[in-house]
Amino acid sequence: MPPAGYEGRALMIYFSSKKELNDLIDAASKARVSSSLFAQEMIRLGMAQPKSPRGDPEGSAQAREEISRLRRELKEKNALMEKMESEIFALRHQGFATDRLVGQLDLSNDLIEFLQTGKTYRSNEIMKALGIDAKNIDAIKALAGQLHALEDLKLLEESQRGWKWVG
Repeated sequence: MPPAGYEGRALMIYFSSKKELNDLIDAASKARVSSSLFAQEMIRLGMAQPKSPRGDPEGSAQAREEISRLRRELKEKNALMEKMESEIFALRHQGFATDRLVGQLDLSNDLIEFLQTGKTYRSNEIMKALGIDAKNIDAIKALAGQLHALEDLKLLEESQRGWKWVG
């Protein structure tokens, strides 16, 4: 029961732990106010802040829909970008896709830099690193042609474990 004169204006608060109560009392003493006044002010400040999305179920549902839509768009655009990078690789290095190498052909700098790390890489790891789509046959042929050209130049070795830079 509240003291006389405070009936109808009192609120009893149960804290989840004694530490939480002690934290409130410590914060109030640092602010040099009573714990009652401190708690009232914190409640007032909390009520004055704009409502969070959690308090607005319709807003949070809209936010979830927007996030879901944006994730789908990002996934689609990433897939499109990967496909385009694969096509660019195929077009840029289409001379390596044929059995007959004619004229001067440019090797992929990205391929060379990737292989020069000294590790042994399987073809699928190389394709992934270069953004080559496994469905793009022209890009795969161009990659294979470059790998074999580097092997012919004794810069690359093929083993059962994959391709390794030796140059």
